[in-house]
Amino acid sequence: MAASTLEDVIRGDVPLARAIFNDERKRRLIPQLQRDGWPIFDLAGKRCAFPADLAAHARKAIQRGLARKRGGA
Repeated sequence: MAASTLEDVIRGDVPLARAIFNDERKRRLIPQLQRDGWPIFDLAGKRCAFPADLAAHARKAIQRGLARKRGGA
């Protein structure tokens, strides 16, 4: 679901933390999310992601969390 251009890419740990957590102070969690398989990639020495990919991954993570909480898969 990657975009054809890099116009809307979120670039850097602080903007990524703001986009994911709505809190730029959580920027130290970004490397762990990248290792855990979130759609975050390195570009020119900075961690980057596309907003649509982050939103889709966050929705899936929330659904998995709710399913575990309910005793599902």
